[in-house]
Amino acid sequence: MSNALVELHCHILPGIDDGAKDLDMSMSLIRKELQDGAAGIVFTPHFYYERISVEQFTARRKAAFLQVSAACKAEGLRLAGKMGAEVFYSTALPSLDLRQLAFAGSNYILIEFPTTMHPPGIDETLYAIRAQGYTPILAHVERYPFVTEDPTLLYNWVCDGCLAQINATGLIRDGHTAKWLHKLIEWNLVHILCSDCHHPVKRPPNLAEGFAHLPDKVARRMQRNAIDIYLGDDLRPPEPTKPVYRFGHWV
Repeated sequence: MSNALVELHCHILPGIDDGAKDLDMSMSLIRKELQDGAAGIVFTPHFYYERISVEQFTARRKAAFLQVSAACKAEGLRLAGKMGAEVFYSTALPSLDLRQLAFAGSNYILIEFPTTMHPPGIDETLYAIRAQGYTPILAHVERYPFVTEDPTLLYNWVCDGCLAQINATGLIRDGHTAKWLHKLIEWNLVHILCSDCHHPVKRPPNLAEGFAHLPDKVARRMQRNAIDIYLGDDLRPPEPTKPVYRFGHWV
């Protein structure tokens, strides 16, 4: 797996969230991941504390995972896969059985914030999660207006031990979002690149294309980070730079 790509954020499991609607779509997504060079995938269906219990969620996830595993075996597809979740933020998260939501065999847990508001209690909640021995991975940090408006929030979370993930699409489109992502990367505030794929056409797997939009050194580091996270190893990311607001711009 040393030279392979690893997908840590995707919605490939069938019929469990707003991703693949059935097994046929799941397999289409997996074939594309393999074509891109992915050797490992952490399947991360959405988990919402207010909508479903951890027990119900893990039962549904296991059933969907077994479907995909059997289909891959039947097709002879060589792929390492494990279960995870994209956990929607709630101040109640520290009270849950986080072991069931973290990436299997590791202490990494993928957490998504709302995109419509700056929710209360983030610092305290992330601290409580870290105090239990888990490392939060903050999903697609480019999508949160409150982070764009004040990236020192992200700087503080990274300094405290969180990791940040971005979606490949933001780099590929090469617009305002791409410029912002390159700033975050320059400040060492981004650690992982994922596809967050949902659909073969509308939101496809695009890891290889995303990595092609990164400087070689950054791409190699993020590729290695994803492998280490998949294996449950510790990361030692470079020291972040605190963004400074000058003359109407973050520098």
